[in-house]
Amino acid sequence: MNAVTTTLDHIVVAARSLDEGRAWCRETLGVEASGGGKHDGLATHNTLLRLGAPDERRYLEIIAIDADAGAPRFPRWFGLDSAAVQREIAHGPRLVAWVARCAGAPDAIERFAATPGYAANVVRPASRGDFRWRFAFTPDGERIAGGVLPHLIQWDVAAHPAERLPDSSVRLSSLLLGAPDPDAALDMLGLLALDDGFVHVGQSATPHLVATLTTPNGIVILD
Repeated sequence: MNAVTTTLDHIVVAARSLDEGRAWCRETLGVEASGGGKHDGLATHNTLLRLGAPDERRYLEIIAIDADAGAPRFPRWFGLDSAAVQREIAHGPRLVAWVARCAGAPDAIERFAATPGYAANVVRPASRGDFRWRFAFTPDGERIAGGVLPHLIQWDVAAHPAERLPDSSVRLSSLLLGAPDPDAALDMLGLLALDDGFVHVGQSATPHLVATLTTPNGIVILD
């Protein structure tokens, strides 16, 4: 039987609008984002950028509130409704969260979401086109540990979005999780069975994410 594990699936950049996010991607990373769509029930929409080869199954998501979608049925993910995230993105798109992919068992995400002390314990199904997945939300839509700990996703189809995205020439070198209590963060990542050499934990006075990318514009640090 395969081990039930998690690994980095995608990193999340929030923007005040998707047009702003696309412009940021062109100017900062030197490439065009593509793909994505609308999220029913959440009143958000996104566009994507592949990070690495298709079989690495890793991408960057640019997400924004969809002003034309009306009110969400439940709190938006990644703290987009919160004053804290709105302050963070007030002067431009920012890296706000990351998502780990569950694998190894059909109910892997439900098992991990039930981990004592893990805040994203509400698992909801979603779909778009021929993609189907389950996602672990916090009940109030807030990020987990200020974004240091991952939300969880489990893809319920063989395909993955990264496989259908064009090569962006952008590569993820590392994701550093800056945590006020790094030992507690490491303990939770252990309980979530994270197995990913790109993810590192360090000490920080406040929760802080730092992604290092190689891009057509050179090395870019997102924080």
